[in-house]
Amino acid sequence: MSRTKQIQELVRNGLYYLTEHADNETMVDNFDIYDVEYGILTGKIRRTWPREEKYEIIGTSIDGRPIGIVCRITQTGKVRVITVYKDLPKNRRN
Repeated sequence: MSRTKQIQELVRNGLYYLTEHADNETMVDNFDIYDVEYGILTGKIRRTWPREEKYEIIGTSIDGRPIGIVCRITQTGKVRVITVYKDLPKNRRN
């Protein structure tokens, strides 16, 4: 099973949680938990950090806005959502 599919399956089964930072960032960018779930379920991995075993998933929110989610799979088999953000076009990111 691909890493994307593994993360999606864990989220589908409710085996995920947001860090305090991710929860705050979700509110800052006017997303909610359903947008995070939908973003993961519709998304694809854009970037990985192999050493830290972190994954950047780019998907869409329920209302179609681009959403970025950085997460990892914990040793207990849950998805830990580290941060959430509105994914901007490459030329507007910095």
